[in-house]
Parts: sequence; structure tokens; C-alpha cells
Amino acid sequence: MRTDMLSSLHLFVVLLTVYPALSLYPYDIVTLPMKEDGVIPDVIPANPPFHPQALLSVTFPTGPALLGNTLNTTSSLAPPMISFTPMQGEALYTIVMTDPDAPTRENQTYAQYRHWLATGVRPPQGVNASAEFTQPDTTAYLSPNPPAGSGSHRYVLLLYREPSINFTIPADAVENGNDFDRRRNWNVTIFAASYNLELVAANFFYVDGPSR
Repeated sequence: MRTDMLSSLHLFVVLLTVYPALSLYPYDIVTLPMKEDGVIPDVIPANPPFHPQALLSVTFPTGPALLGNTLNTTSSLAPPMISFTPMQGEALYTIVMTDPDAPTRENQTYAQYRHWLATGVRPPQGVNASAEFTQPDTTAYLSPNPPAGSGSHRYVLLLYREPSINFTIPADAVENGNDFDRRRNWNVTIFAASYNLELVAANFFYVDGPSR
């Protein structure tokens, strides 16, 4: 079922490239696997409805995140290349990666767990180009490494439009912390609202924890 869905999504992306005005919300199809796998509402609120404004491409050295495919800890060791389809206007963006399944999906005591946060992301400047990171990471990238016996974890990447070209996060903000206590029990929706960030695109993948 997931393979068929991804094949359909791939075809739809091709059609969108040629006919971008297929619907009022042409990218809403990517929210279907997010709803199926609980990313909506566990990370992205169900209300108001999320209408993506772009497609978010997330590519690790060994392959891409494909709206719910499974990668392993080795393939996601290094930060991915990020790209996204063009949007109107000049803006910079914030990228976030968060785990809502910490320590497990059934017991989300530490959720959300913030794995990565970078601001000042400049849109790709050409076909097949990647986004440019103009600022040091606010939260350093921490590769997925689910604990043994914790099952499958969802890793959700979210792209936000920043409110101004000079957007910054204060030095004393929790997002500047890289230790366990400052990464855990975080909420990306509250974070985005507090800084007037607008969610424009999302993607996700799974990594399985080793068996005991």
C-alpha cells in the first residue's frame, strides 16, 4: 500500500510540475500519508487544516525521505540536503527535524525530541539545486538513533517561512541548547507560533530501533 501511494505521489508531483494549477491546494496530496501515519495531528495540528505551499525534498547520502519510508541509523548519520519547490516572494526559511515518538510511540514521555533546527535557509537558486544554509545551526543536527526495543520512530521535517529577512532566535532560547534536557519535551507548533513562523512544507521518514 505504501509503495502504491508513493508511486501515485511521484506521478502527481510530475503533473504538478507541468500543471501547477490542478487545484486550489495542489500540494494537499502530501498530507494523506501524514494523516495515515499520525504526523497529523501528533506534530502538525489537524485544525486549522495544513495546506502545503511547496514540496519539501529531503535527501540523505544513501537516499531520500519519501513521506514515510524507512531509513536506518547509518543512512541518516549526516544532515540531509534540503530542497523545495519555488514559492512566491523573497523569504528565508527555518528547517526543523523532530521526533514525536520519544522514547516510544506508545509512551511519548520525552516528546517531542528536537533533532535539528536551522534558520536563514535560502531557497534553491536553480533546477536540481539545494537550499543554502546561511547561518550556523541553532540546534545542531543529531542523527536518529532510537533506543533498543523502542520500535519505529517517526522523524518529521518541517519548513517554515520566516517573518523577516533579519529573523533570529535569541541566544538564551531553549532552541540553542544541544543537551538532552534542552532537546526533549519540545513542541514545534508552540515554537513556530511564538516566533510567527508559517509552516509551508513537511516530509517524514521512519527509523527502527534495534531489537533488544
